[in-house]
Amino acid sequence: MNPHQLPDATLQHWIMLVVAGTLGFIIGYIARKATIHQLEEQVHTAELLVADCRKTTANQRENEILQRIASRASELNFTRIGLATDAESDDLKEINGIGPFFEKKLHSLRIYTFRQLANFTAEDIQKLSDIIEFFPDRIEREDWIGQARALHRQKHSV
Repeated sequence: MNPHQLPDATLQHWIMLVVAGTLGFIIGYIARKATIHQLEEQVHTAELLVADCRKTTANQRENEILQRIASRASELNFTRIGLATDAESDDLKEINGIGPFFEKKLHSLRIYTFRQLANFTAEDIQKLSDIIEFFPDRIEREDWIGQARALHRQKHSV
């Protein structure tokens, strides 16, 4: 492999071999980094799509529940309970036991105020538990009606 009979030909071959190996390593490293970066972007995009799909599914499920509940609003006696609008609404989450989703359920039934809840009878409570798909007797156990009366009085005494 030394056609010109150069004395340092072996050294030159080794240098070229090391340079070619080093360049191959650098090019492979850069290409691998680019591939890894591209794959990480694809994984991130897929994670965002999955999260969006889960959120959409959860929102659809929540909307289906709220529509199902709203369709039964006519079963409540609004003559006794009283009517209210969203504009008049109280923060029903102030009642212990009512969270954001249960407040949405009550709103879907057109129950917006402490006054309306304060007017509930035992029969209304049973009907409400059935409609909002709530544990039977939890409303009584957590005394939503008593809390609503106290909050209504407090609101109107100020």
